[in-house]
Order: sequence, then C-alpha cells, then structure tokens
Amino acid sequence: MNKFESQRMYYPVLGYNTFLNSAQNGLIPSYAAEAMSQYIQHRHVFALDVIAMTAMWTDADDLRVKIARMLHCKPGEILFGVNSSELFNIFSNGIELHPGDNVVTYDCAYFAMTYTWFNKKQDGIETRIAHERNGAVSAEDLMVLCDEHTRALTVCHVDFESGYRHDLKKLGRFCRERDIWFGVDATQSCGAMNIDVEEMQIDFLTTSTYKWLQCLLGLGFAYIGSRLLPQLKQSVIGWVGTVDKLHNDPMVLELTQDARRFECGGLNFCAMEGLKTTVDAYQRLGKQDVEDYILFLANYAYERAAQLKECRILGDFSPEHRSGIVTIVYPERFCITRAFLQSRNINAMPQGPGRCRLSIHYYNNKGDIDVFFDLLEELERER
Repeated sequence: MNKFESQRMYYPVLGYNTFLNSAQNGLIPSYAAEAMSQYIQHRHVFALDVIAMTAMWTDADDLRVKIARMLHCKPGEILFGVNSSELFNIFSNGIELHPGDNVVTYDCAYFAMTYTWFNKKQDGIETRIAHERNGAVSAEDLMVLCDEHTRALTVCHVDFESGYRHDLKKLGRFCRERDIWFGVDATQSCGAMNIDVEEMQIDFLTTSTYKWLQCLLGLGFAYIGSRLLPQLKQSVIGWVGTVDKLHNDPMVLELTQDARRFECGGLNFCAMEGLKTTVDAYQRLGKQDVEDYILFLANYAYERAAQLKECRILGDFSPEHRSGIVTIVYPERFCITRAFLQSRNINAMPQGPGRCRLSIHYYNNKGDIDVFFDLLEELERER
C-alpha cells in the first residue's frame, strides 16, 4: 500500500461513493473534522475569554508559517480572508492604474477574476481578453496582448472547467521583465499542484480553502510579494491590520508593514483549526509527490479515455499542462446528469449534456477512475 492509498481511511465517504469532485468541494478528512469539532466544543463549553482570543491570533500566525513553507515565501507575505474572490480585489483595487492603462486575462478564467477587471471600465481601464481554444489559453495568447500600457496579467493556475494548467514560470518571467504585475488565482491548484511563488515570480496569489485544501467555505488566504507590497494601495482597512491589534488606540492608526495590514476583522478560526491539519498532511506527504501522484492518476484517465470509441478528453493537453481536473466529452445521448451519477454512487460534475468534469485528488486511486470509465464503456455499448 502506498502512502496515498493509506490516506483513504480518513475519508468515510470513499467507502460507499466514488468521489471525483474536489474542484467543487473537497472532502474533509476525519482529523480535520475532529480538530474543528474540538474547537466548537471548547467554545460551547468554556465560551471565549480574552486569553483564548489572544491565543487564536498567535495560532493564526503559526498557520502563516506553515502556508509560507508550502508556497516558498515569507510568513509576513501571507494574509487571511473570507475567500479568493474577496482577496483578489485587494490586488485589482490596490495596484496603480490610470485611464488608458490595460490589464490582460482570458475568457475562461473564473468569473471572479474577469468581473473584477470589468469593474475597472468605469475608471478608463481596458481589459484585454485572450480566447480559449479547445479548453486552453496558451502563454503566447496572453503575452501577445501586452504592450507598454499593460499594468497586470492575471490567470487561474488551473482552469476550473477544462483543467488546463498554465505555465506560471513562463508568464512570471515575461511579466517581471516588463514590469507587469502578475496575479494568480490558485483555488483549483493549491493543495494539489506544487506552487513556488518565488520561482514562478508571482506578485499576488489567492486561494479559497474548501476545495483542494480540504477545509471549509469562509476561509481563504493570499500571498503578496515583497516587491508589490510597498506599492499596493490600502483599499481595505480594519482593526486587525494594526501593529498591536489587541491594544488599539481608536484615535491612532498604525498599520503593520507586512501583508497582515490588509486583514480587516475576525478570522474563521474554526476553519483554521482544520486547515492546520490538512496543510501539515500535505507537507508530510510531500508537495512534489502529491502533484506527481495526482498527475499519475490524471494520465491514467487519459489512457482509459483513449480506449473508448465515442469519448475524448477536452483539450487532450500535453503532460505539462495537465492537472487534477480532467473533463470528458461524450455523446449527448448518454444523458449523464447529476441524478444519474448519484444513482450509480458517483460524485462528479456534469457540464451540460455532453461532458463531465472529473477532479482527482491524492485520496483517489485508479479504482475510482475505473468506476467512471467503466460506466462510459457500458453507455457506449447500450446507448
């Protein structure tokens, strides 16, 4: 039994359901559920006094250290928030933009990314859109749109519909050489694909924690690189971003000089208890080993798809652009709906009548993938 197969014992749902839907909501392992339950039970029995409140902020800073190790950055470059969508606005509203400037993104990025740039039209900022081709937008498609007025280029590390994984090293190098801010939404990759923000030359990165990081809705975090941080306008503010948050003078505003200055108020400490355990597990399993195992399973899905007569994988991406998301295209007559999949004890995400998204995490195995592709083989024979 390999180390990933042994992880399956922490996910009871895998005993009765084929779960291939981490891109929507990741499974919560038993040890994370227990940590969060203990937090709630302690609050229930003992309430919350100032000593416990102080300890929670210390715990938050300890978690920053763990996340910084995961992303290869400094703890002072990490801040917490509600979700990736909210946090990304710190970037879009904080960089210096003037009428006539432009930003570059693409049409199949997650909505929260495109919407935040469309909102800048009222300020005279142009949003330049690269268009996907068979589920992919290449680095070249994005770079060709940049000129001397481009102030930011933003991508989702892994695209939520197709699973296309962008070449962040190439894009980061291109942006750094031209003094263009590089922003990344890693919600569909953080906790699955290995991320090194320094090597990838990322200036700003966000993620929510309820998908591949196996935690709850209502918690996300962001990375702000040291090059960007001093130049990022304070677009949000609250009592938490101050030098001494627990002893504030209401008439004196003194912000911390690290990324915490963008934290506004109380954090989701319950979710943090769970996140501490899943980040620890990720580190123990090994960042590169996790990515390699997930891609091994994704490649197996490609092999199974190649054996089918009427089905294919959207994009048929080369290995360097694959991720834990694999989207299968099949004839509409298969009539694969959520209800139909549930009747077969399969949890995956149909995307309209002719395709379905599988999202494969390290708690999956080849048997899970076989269940879905055996179903496709059956439908090819019978329908």
